Formats: sequence, C-alpha cells, structure tokens
Amino acid sequence: MERLLITLILVCTMNNITNAQNPFYGQYHTPHEAVPFDRIETEHYEPAILEGIKLQNAEIEAIIQNPEKADFTNTIEAFEESGKLLDKVVAVFGNMLSAETNDDLQELAQKIMPLLSEHSNNITLNEKLFARVKEVYNQKETLQLTQEQKQLLENAYNSFIRHGANLEGEAREEYRRLTTELSKLTLTFSENNLKETNAYQMLLTKKESLAGLPEIIIEAAAETAKNEEKEGWAFTLHAPSYIPFMTYSDNRDLRQNSIWLIIPNVHTITNSIISTS
Repeated sequence: MERLLITLILVCTMNNITNAQNPFYGQYHTPHEAVPFDRIETEHYEPAILEGIKLQNAEIEAIIQNPEKADFTNTIEAFEESGKLLDKVVAVFGNMLSAETNDDLQELAQKIMPLLSEHSNNITLNEKLFARVKEVYNQKETLQLTQEQKQLLENAYNSFIRHGANLEGEAREEYRRLTTELSKLTLTFSENNLKETNAYQMLLTKKESLAGLPEIIIEAAAETAKNEEKEGWAFTLHAPSYIPFMTYSDNRDLRQNSIWLIIPNVHTITNSIISTS
C-alpha cells in the first residue's frame, strides 16, 4: 500500500513537472502574450490538444447539465467561452504546419486531425447542446440583446446547422464519415502542395534576366543558388523570393511563366498523388 502511494505521488509530481514545462498551459508571460515559438517543441502539441479536448468536453457537459432554462449567458456565451486551450494550441499548430512544417509535425498531424474532426462533430451533432442553442435562438426576437450578442447568437446557430445538427439517423453517420475523410484529404493536399512549392526553383544564369530587381533580392537569389551548389540566381515560390520577383522584374515572359507555374504545377501534381493514393 505504501509503495502504491509513493508511486502515485511520483506520477503526479512528474505530470506537474511536464505541465509546467509545456508553454501552452497557462499564460505565455511574453510581451502582448505573443506565442513563444522558441519554447514550443513538437512533443508539446499532442498532450495540450488532448487536454484541450478533455476540458472542452467538460465545459460542454456543464452547459448541457445546467438545470436552468437555456438563455444567452448560460448557453451561447458559455459555449463561446469553451475550448480556449484547444483553440490556443490548434492555432499555433495549424500555422506551424503550413508555414514551417517538418516530417515530425506532418506525422503528428496525421494523428491529430482526425481527432479534431471527431471532436468537432461530437459538439455540433450533440442533440442536447443544439436543443439549448435552438431554444435561445427561437427567443431572439424577445430577448434584449445588443447587436454584438445578436450576431454571436446568429453565428452559433448557423454554425450548428451548417455542420449537420439537423441531420438524422444514417445521414448523421454519413456526415461524420465524410468530414473525417475530408479532413484527411485536406491534410494530404496541403502536405503535397507544400512539398511541391518547396521543391520548385527558377534558376537564372544570365545577368540581363535580373533587370529591375533590387540588389538585395539579387543577392538573396545568388545565396539560394550557392546553397544548392548551383551557378546563377535561384528564385523560389516562397513569398520573400516570389513576391519581389513578380513586383520588380522587368522580364514580362519570366513573370508570366512564374504566375502560371505557381498554381497548375503544384495542384496537378498534388491531385494526382491524392487520386492514386
């Protein structure tokens, strides 16, 4: 018994240490609460997301179990305030996944995205929760709400409707299946899109092709080519390279080639990978 108690104490202690080291728990304590990207590691995302799902489930359950009649405060406002931790983590995770991803983040996304899709469905397809939202919505003409509150109520109700709240029976299960499949395909598309974007380079070897470009852009392109052990100036589809080239280059033909390459090349390859996977 004593050994079991010691083990439980050690487990709780380790959990507390882990939580304290995870930047997502609590306030960031940075200027303007800016995200401390330098302190966030890949292993921080999953536990924080799972904890966020757990907390929001508890918050939703509290709304449903509230014995008082549904009103704007105990239902719509309470629902709006739910899921703060989850929103906080997902916002950072989603931005990192699209802006500065890596193999570890992409592998984690394959695991996390279906969970988030299921969690979202569990909320919008929750009949008891929607019944309370609908009850408040049906009273909107008699409630003394501010313009902002009216808009929040309208948004909440429409969100439930658009996410299948009125579906019944097999249609609800089909909606669940389709949204889960869509989340996986969307992730695959985004990953393939990013890979093709990162892989593309336009290598220029003639000095006259650089006409109109600021010197700092030319130097950056030379550095990119040098890093790839190539001679000349390399331009990519990333914004710091692509946008200045499209803005300042005097070469109309190269600009035209670039604008057509950025969409068809990426999307054709991406869709081909999805369709054959």
